[in-house]
Amino acid sequence: EEVTAVISIEGFSSEEYLVMVTQAGVIKRTPLSEFEYQRKGGKIAMNLDEGDSLIFVDRTMGDADILIATAQGQGSRFAESDVRIVGRTSRGVTGIRLREGDRVVGAVIVENDAAWQENHHLVTITEKGIGKRVPFSNFRRKNRPNMGIRCQQITEKTGHLCGVAVATEDEDLMLITDTGTLIRIAVSEISLLKGSGATGVRLMRLAEDATLVSFAVAEKVEEEEETEGGEDALF
Repeated sequence: EEVTAVISIEGFSSEEYLVMVTQAGVIKRTPLSEFEYQRKGGKIAMNLDEGDSLIFVDRTMGDADILIATAQGQGSRFAESDVRIVGRTSRGVTGIRLREGDRVVGAVIVENDAAWQENHHLVTITEKGIGKRVPFSNFRRKNRPNMGIRCQQITEKTGHLCGVAVATEDEDLMLITDTGTLIRIAVSEISLLKGSGATGVRLMRLAEDATLVSFAVAEKVEEEEETEGGEDALF
């Protein structure tokens, strides 16, 4: 077993939910209040089919949209309310229909607020370090389940989609490879493209045998000023 998500909460409101998505495309929505009383060994959050695994968990208020993305570059957006509320031990329902050989690599919560969507974009990055930003207006809400639309052009040179995230231009991204290399880049440096099927640009140059395995949104870090000698000043 491995930890999928850590979520900070202030209380267990019955008006908030945990949304869970699995690698096989199953989605589930359960009231946060069902997790209030904990046992030492934890509680069952979701019953998984054999061979499936939980890859995404987030807290919602019940009125957002969900966008699920797959390794082959498909993205499906639908209303959170389209996912019926079930108990902890339930399996859930199909969130996205997968093509043969495809799998879910991530999901994001999309707020239905014009100002929010103007400042937030979907970031997609592939295993070979190719990435882009696209507006959420590229993804029209559809009834669940469906196969989605192209959110990232996938080729042999790009590799499969590594994951997706929501980010603003005032944030940074941390990218890490399977060989332990980590870089930090500003979200504002990633091209904002109108076409959801575009390939994107190279964000990270990887060694021939390396693969990008994960990335995360982080607070922006301003570059430190250098002294005349070219070294960072020490105080």
